[in-house]
Amino acid sequence: MPRLPIWQVSAIAVLLALWAGLSVLLIVSLGDAEALLTRSFAGASRADAFEFLNGVLKLFWFIHTGLALVAFFAVWCRRPDVLVSLLIGPAICLVINAVSQNWSDPNWFLFVGVCTMGWLASLLVGLLYWGVRRVVRLA
Repeated sequence: MPRLPIWQVSAIAVLLALWAGLSVLLIVSLGDAEALLTRSFAGASRADAFEFLNGVLKLFWFIHTGLALVAFFAVWCRRPDVLVSLLIGPAICLVINAVSQNWSDPNWFLFVGVCTMGWLASLLVGLLYWGVRRVVRLA
């Protein structure tokens, strides 16, 4: 069995590491990540830095889980084209957040919200692309 390219292994490793971190945060905080982060960073952040984060963080975790699973199976099935289509949305969102966020006082709700939209768009496009390419090959 041939070895996987390093970029595919790295992409899956980053997605799984983010998934593990989000999972631990949600488990340790018992679903109230906003309160845990506010207490943990009380002296280093403003009081409203993590406001409204709970609802969007759970949704982001759910969508990220789907994206990570589809990406894993894309690598497993040797479909680098699907993996690339899955990574475009997160890459665009991270650039948008890096450019538009005020990093002296970040709005984490906005950051996670933009990421959620990009991850969801990428997940839907990746699944659609995988399904369409499969149908085209069979025809």
